[in-house]
Amino acid sequence: MIHISSNVIIAALIILIFCSGCISQPSAPSPGDKGVTGLVTPVESATAPQATPPVLTGTPIPTTVIQMVNDQFPQDVTNLPAPNAIDIGIDKDRVYNTITVTFIGGPGQILVKNILVRVTTSDGNVQEKIFPIINQVATGASVDMKGTQGSDRVEVFVTLNGVIYKVKDQNMVYGYY
Repeated sequence: MIHISSNVIIAALIILIFCSGCISQPSAPSPGDKGVTGLVTPVESATAPQATPPVLTGTPIPTTVIQMVNDQFPQDVTNLPAPNAIDIGIDKDRVYNTITVTFIGGPGQILVKNILVRVTTSDGNVQEKIFPIINQVATGASVDMKGTQGSDRVEVFVTLNGVIYKVKDQNMVYGYY
């Protein structure tokens, strides 16, 4: 029977580890190695295959986009009939000139598919924001927009059952004390 001491096994393992570090993959010639030719033999790697990162999927949130021909929004304010009525509040901060448009709600709030706010500031800039909607506009939801110290025009367009109505058109003149 052959008896191998533990010192011999340890020495053999050290030699194997050392020798495995000496073996390297051949590298591709760099752009500066012009005229260098040779036979490159591919060496299979003993590494495990790389795992692909998991793909995160979720349920997309449906969004409603207002599509108008030639960007023609209604020009006149429409008072919605009682069963479809909604209320929207508009306020302008006297210090920072921030315009806040708030959805207050009403009997027609379940029919609201989209609320677009357009602010035309006294210096001629036009900004538009759409209320965040998941299933319907939440009562108390609001959007903030930057106003000026002058008179800023606020227009609010609401989409009910695929029809766009202009429900507010108001000049906000609260610039300073």
